[in-house]
Amino acid sequence: MRTVLLLCALAGAARAQRLDPEYNLLPWTPGVMEIHQISTGRGNAAFFILPDGTTLLVDAGAAPDGMAETDPHPNASRRPGEWIARYIRRHLPEGIKRLDYVVITTLREDHMGGLMDVAGDLPVGAVIDRGWPDYSYPAPDAALAGYRRFLEGKRGDGVAVGRFIPGSGTQLHLVHRPAGYPTFEIRNIVGNGELWTGEGEGVRALFPPLDKLAREEWPAEDMCSLGIRLTYGRFRYFTGGDLPGEAGPGYPAWQAMEAAVGPVVGRVDAHAVNRHGAIGEESGAFLTALQSRVLIVPSWAPGHPAPDTLKRVMESRLPPDSRLVFATDLRPSARLVIGERAGRLAAPPGHIVLRVADGGESYRVYVLGASDEEDRVLAMRGPFRAQSQ
Repeated sequence: MRTVLLLCALAGAARAQRLDPEYNLLPWTPGVMEIHQISTGRGNAAFFILPDGTTLLVDAGAAPDGMAETDPHPNASRRPGEWIARYIRRHLPEGIKRLDYVVITTLREDHMGGLMDVAGDLPVGAVIDRGWPDYSYPAPDAALAGYRRFLEGKRGDGVAVGRFIPGSGTQLHLVHRPAGYPTFEIRNIVGNGELWTGEGEGVRALFPPLDKLAREEWPAEDMCSLGIRLTYGRFRYFTGGDLPGEAGPGYPAWQAMEAAVGPVVGRVDAHAVNRHGAIGEESGAFLTALQSRVLIVPSWAPGHPAPDTLKRVMESRLPPDSRLVFATDLRPSARLVIGERAGRLAAPPGHIVLRVADGGESYRVYVLGASDEEDRVLAMRGPFRAQSQ
């Protein structure tokens, strides 16, 4: 009897991992946490359903038109932000009608250019970014005038707008039934060059004082990216926007931010690859600190992921021994440059969904098709036992 049950289980697992679009993701249920890295074709967008039904959108990217091989998904009949909103609506928990939080990790169009469309379609409780209310550091205020006017209008409609607080473990929190999930936390790890110390809500500066730097040496926008870590039971996840990895030759060591951020994040089960897997990200120090089994590349452009980054991730001898790499997109030119490693991704590109079991003890990874709005499951990996705690 035991042998029969084992064979049935193996057969079921084999079917679940086939690449044929045969079934849909079951709806969210209370206690489960979902992380949807949406394949937009134009930028970063990640939709979170937290254990009590609290909803969070991290970024709403919409890079400008005219860039080669960057058509929106599933097609160009709508703007990227409109597609993001429609995806979220399809996956909102029953009875939930809004986004409780929107966090913009970096003030670039591929992270915030679709926010107006998303917020025009879905009610939003709060928007948090790195600069509110003046955006004078480091970007010139004039560059964000339209974005700020939009947020000011939303405030008039009752939306809370706030500045990200590095080190905080309470700024982003469960809003429906927090007492039911005492092991859940969102920790603000890094933002605007301030890094959590790992104790209380203390922070330390990663950037030198600006008065010690020439204006052309001030931190760039990507260096100011926001990074958060989600903890649920034994499961941990990190996402850090466009945080840079290794500093360029001749550049100051403080610009190699992954080396400082990684040890504070600590071990996680999964993370979103920084800066879409661009050149220099996923440094050895960062991989050593996080030890992720699952890495998600929020790719959308022909340069994502960079061949050296993919090589570093796939061929690392650092733990864990089994590392699975997923990508939301893989443009034809990227496939040509990446070569045979493109075939070593854990699944075909699409919307990447991490579904964490009630209590955070285990998780699965699903890939949903992005060529239409059917959201068919193309692949499933797992279940995996969460091992961060």
